[in-house]
Amino acid sequence: MHVRDRVADNGAGEIMGPHRFRNNQRMVPASEAAWQVVADNGMLDIRVDATNGQNRLRDVHTGHEFCNLSSCSYLGLNSHPLVIDAGIAALRAENISGLAMAECRIRLAAAEELEADLSALFGARVLPSISCGVLSAAVLPLLASGHLTDTAPLVVVFDKFAHFSMNFVKPIVADETLVLTCPHNDMEFLADLCKRYPRVAYVCEGVYSTGGRADLVGIRALQERYGMYVYMDDSHGLSTEGAHGVGYARSVFGELDDRTMIVASLAKAFGSTGGIAMIGASGKFDFLYRSGPMGWSQGLRTAAIGTTRGSIAVHRSPELGARQRQLAENIGIFDRRMQGRDVRGAGSHIKFVTVGDNDRAVRLSNELYRRGYYCSAMFFPIVARGQAGVRMMLRGDMTGAMTEDFVAVLEDVLDEFA
Repeated sequence: MHVRDRVADNGAGEIMGPHRFRNNQRMVPASEAAWQVVADNGMLDIRVDATNGQNRLRDVHTGHEFCNLSSCSYLGLNSHPLVIDAGIAALRAENISGLAMAECRIRLAAAEELEADLSALFGARVLPSISCGVLSAAVLPLLASGHLTDTAPLVVVFDKFAHFSMNFVKPIVADETLVLTCPHNDMEFLADLCKRYPRVAYVCEGVYSTGGRADLVGIRALQERYGMYVYMDDSHGLSTEGAHGVGYARSVFGELDDRTMIVASLAKAFGSTGGIAMIGASGKFDFLYRSGPMGWSQGLRTAAIGTTRGSIAVHRSPELGARQRQLAENIGIFDRRMQGRDVRGAGSHIKFVTVGDNDRAVRLSNELYRRGYYCSAMFFPIVARGQAGVRMMLRGDMTGAMTEDFVAVLEDVLDEFA
């Protein structure tokens, strides 16, 4: 193949890629323009004192106090004493911040013990890593080429709302196999693909970062009927529900098999840092330590090993259930009070109000902040053009009274913006 067959030349000596899966020329100017609006409204680069917790952050420059409703720490475990103390204890015990090398060569014994502890907690084989993004970059190309299934390549189908950390790998995956995009939660579309192709892998989220949940029952039915592989990121669901915090995905995908991999962040509701991949006992895992970014990247740092083990202790205690129940109560309060309004995310701790254009979304976010609640304005390319809005993330370390107060403020602000 000649170079001219791979790139487009506009006649002036400039070249441009095919833009099959990403287009920075279009996305970067659009997103930067929106970010500038956010910055102009004083909603970026806020420096805070967090000693009083996320329900009472203080802007160190202005003294303004507010509740953080943009935090992914849905249970508030990132400030739990057991988690903090365990991180400090790990550093003191190991007397090193980390080995700073690929774990396939030399690994702290504490890291191996952590892997066993996480596997026991979640009832699956668990592979820890420094982030979900690293895991997706390592796993998805190998899934595409058939190396996780001992088959020929699989057609990889990304849900339209799949997170950027997975979509980012699309061009690499497309070098291995056919890559397609499925309309969000469209099981009929997915079923047609399963009928057309003998090996299909579906890449999706459990709880979506801009509101809503995967159709787990529909996905499971297609897997059972067609043998479809499921790669699901349940980062926003882990810890928020289920025994020992197994998450939303495991409510249907209970005992994992060799056609299912669930990845999740330990830096959200779990309260630590890093990411994990979960598979069934018969699944292939070991060679991932030597593959892609898992092979060259650093492993979990010593402090992260400690905080993760501290969070495991909380996950095995009655306190986890208490925080999960408080989160569920807060979700119920919000859904009941906001019934009839155009808010995405019923039944979920992630809510999204669509207002249309970027300016309105930022102004809504700014007004909520002025009244004591930081909620993120979201815009293209995070959401589709013309679908800008504000995301709100409820937490289990908020009381019911706090949630009632927030909803009352939100109702007033939405009425003003109507």
